[in-house]
Amino acid sequence: DNPSSMVSFTPSCSVACRPAGNGHSQKPCWFDSSTWWTVDDHLHKDVPAVLEYVLQATGAQQLHWIGHSMGGMLAVGLLSQQGKFAGALRSVTLLASGCFGRGSWHGILAPLIRSITGCGFPAGAVCSAVGSLIGTAAALWFVEALFYMPRNMPQECARELMSGCFRFIPAGVVQQFLGSLNSQQGLTSCDGSFSYADPKVLANVHVPVLALNGSWDLFCPAVGGRRTVEMFGSTAKRFVCLGPRQGTSKRHYGHFDVISGTHAADEVYPHIIGWLQQHDAPS
Repeated sequence: DNPSSMVSFTPSCSVACRPAGNGHSQKPCWFDSSTWWTVDDHLHKDVPAVLEYVLQATGAQQLHWIGHSMGGMLAVGLLSQQGKFAGALRSVTLLASGCFGRGSWHGILAPLIRSITGCGFPAGAVCSAVGSLIGTAAALWFVEALFYMPRNMPQECARELMSGCFRFIPAGVVQQFLGSLNSQQGLTSCDGSFSYADPKVLANVHVPVLALNGSWDLFCPAVGGRRTVEMFGSTAKRFVCLGPRQGTSKRHYGHFDVISGTHAADEVYPHIIGWLQQHDAPS
């Protein structure tokens, strides 16, 4: 909507990626438990594959990670694990993310959701049905509000989001999120052997980290983003809650409108661009 706000920082290369189950990759199947991937699978398989590809393709030694929702959690998990590619992150931006979900709508409804998602959740079908009603008298605004602030999203963009951006969510991902994200410990591995936001490890991680959470984010509440950032030992860490009460934006933001909201280019993107400018020198 406002391209001029993006020209002050021009990376030599930018790559957008989506985890297994999207694009041309194998899709999870309701009746095939071997495709019931977990967040751990994304962390141990998808993340290394993406980082290795990007670094080899560009010849770069480091990259900036901007992760929305689970994408941010995976970056924190990578740094907590201190695996092969942990040193490849020059900076991390957590966008509508955080490893603690207490206060979220899925935390409140966790018992009900777990009881009906034993084999996964057909998010594509459900969200498409919601999307088809946007802009009509039958619009399910109270469902839309779980994903974004309806007044913050152009109707066409909202329809595209709800109708085309969701797929079947494997049981493993659903159960792992509901089983730990809303706990005091936060997101943990399926076997409970490690925390994605390990306070002892992150206290010694000095990668610059920025967290941007909407004041009306019901998926990843702002308090969870703040708690995640505060665990880092880096002197370069910042938490921004996007909302009028905080004086950081004129509008409340939800989970997806921080990316595609009508005013995101003016109120959200400048925070990210400024952060990348500030921390673009090799560490």
